[in-house]
Amino acid sequence: MPNDETLTLLRKARKVLDRYLFDEATQAVRDDVAEVCIAIDDALPDETRVPIKRAAELDRELADAAA
Repeated sequence: MPNDETLTLLRKARKVLDRYLFDEATQAVRDDVAEVCIAIDDALPDETRVPIKRAAELDRELADAAA
């Protein structure tokens, strides 16, 4: 697989994992998901890294998506 495709897939996977980073019931950070996110972030070149979002930003995105 070409490098560009690999980076694109990693970026997409990282964005999807953002949705699962916080446990819905307790709002605590899920360590298993966080570890995978960190591994992806470490593999991505600096200019392609996904910016880290706060829980409030993720909640706002979920509310916008549900509307």
